[in-house]
Amino acid sequence: MPRIKALSALAILAVLISAGSVGSQDPYRARSDAESAEFAQPISAPEEGSSYNSYQVTDPAAVQVPAPITPGSDSAVVEPLPVEPIASVVQPEQPVAAIERAPNVHLAAVTTPAAPTPEVTATEDAPLVSAAERRLFATVPEEIEGYFDLFMYVSKSSRGPLGQRMFVFQRDADGKVLPYAEWRVSTGREKVEMHHEKRIRTTTPEGIFMLDADRFHERYWSRTWDNAPMHYAMFYDLKNNGNASGLAIHAAMGKNKVRRLGKRDSAGCVRLSPANAKELFFKIKNTTKGRVPSFAVNENGSTDRWGKVEKTADGTLMLQDGYRAVLLVENFDGRDEVVGPVVAYTN
Repeated sequence: MPRIKALSALAILAVLISAGSVGSQDPYRARSDAESAEFAQPISAPEEGSSYNSYQVTDPAAVQVPAPITPGSDSAVVEPLPVEPIASVVQPEQPVAAIERAPNVHLAAVTTPAAPTPEVTATEDAPLVSAAERRLFATVPEEIEGYFDLFMYVSKSSRGPLGQRMFVFQRDADGKVLPYAEWRVSTGREKVEMHHEKRIRTTTPEGIFMLDADRFHERYWSRTWDNAPMHYAMFYDLKNNGNASGLAIHAAMGKNKVRRLGKRDSAGCVRLSPANAKELFFKIKNTTKGRVPSFAVNENGSTDRWGKVEKTADGTLMLQDGYRAVLLVENFDGRDEVVGPVVAYTN
């Protein structure tokens, strides 16, 4: 019996030693490790001619698909796709202006022309502009109105909806007069003041004025007023007792003067903001050159201020080279004509 037990112990020991020689005490794990070892691939790149390597990216077989566009790659050259002959939306072959003028043939086949839109009158759109336009064309004589293409109306009133404003109108290619701009101004203080021990009236005269084409200055300083800047100066074509007037439309220079636009503040000139003065200066200078009437001059050498013109013996208007621009200045506040804003003014 002891002999049988000894043989059994030896047999068990032999089995254990045999299992350990495989590398694991678990027979299932030993089998799994053996199978993994059979199919495992090295991490390093295999030698040439070896089988599949899971860590190496291989190029797939060529497929007929568009080549991808690689952002930022200078070497990638991608052929553009064929484009239909229709102009590209991003960059049309025709200039924009030409496209706008070209008729839309697709719409023309299915639509009918729209009925003409009724004109919106100035009264419906802007009562101030309408009032200024009525005053302007009721005052400028009809016989000279056709010689001008740009019209300016200034109210030198200290109050009211029109007071201290300039309204600009222009004639279009069809001869129709249209509103162009509305700007705040400063006209004369309308006082008698002492200046260098002399009494001076700081008034802006009323009347109809043309502008002197020989006295347009982008930069100008007034000798009368201690070299005060009057940039973008457009002097009146006006004489007083034979002397050229110092009155002009010009820019308000300095923050204080710009802030006071809309109030009487000048020595008699019509001030505009620097930007508006510059715009008006170049608009008149560059777009209104032409032949204009000569305003009459009386026996004292003073220019008529209400549109009376020089004529030849047979009654023909005498014309001169100049700017086809005319200015009307009047002391009218507009409260009797402009209904809307009247409630804001009580005196």
